[in-house]
Amino acid sequence: MTSYPDKESDMTEGRPVRATRTAAELTAFPSVRAGHVMTGPAAVEAWTQAAWLMLAEGRAYIEDLEGGTEQPQMQQAAKLRLLEQLLDIDQRLAGRVPVDDAHCLAVCLEYGMREVVDATGPELAEVFGLDEEFGGESCAVDEIHLLWERLLDAFPGELPDRLVAEGQRDMLLTLRVWADLARAAGLDIGFLAPFMKAA
Repeated sequence: MTSYPDKESDMTEGRPVRATRTAAELTAFPSVRAGHVMTGPAAVEAWTQAAWLMLAEGRAYIEDLEGGTEQPQMQQAAKLRLLEQLLDIDQRLAGRVPVDDAHCLAVCLEYGMREVVDATGPELAEVFGLDEEFGGESCAVDEIHLLWERLLDAFPGELPDRLVAEGQRDMLLTLRVWADLARAAGLDIGFLAPFMKAA
């Protein structure tokens, strides 16, 4: 694993702790900056799916993290689902078929991510606080919120918040834009139908 000299190595139970980057140090959507190798229609489909999953699923998990301060066990479950959702998006943006839900966490921790965020498995485990006791009395979410805000800021397009009043109107406008974009790429926006039914 790459070491970062500005981070100090700590000792826990006699083992060195690997230096990892914080949410503020991770690069969000690195392929957007580097250029993407997907063909036009494939890129339109992948990015539209990514946008929907961030809007519908990602925002819902973030709401659970924000509203669940009195229920740390629920927050812990929500942060795991958010991490798995981000891996699903990462694989779609890489042009891969997403792995089954049962394997998302293991794949994420083993291989990290490269499209949504440039991060190793240990770095993601650190940001998502996976060292916490599951079912414990607390759930740290500050780093997750910071990462989420950075993903929203770096996303190539608008991601309206459908959970607020004006977000419903913005969401309809966004769906129209996506439909126009899909048509221009020779696609039928119907590829989003399974995602909408699942939301």
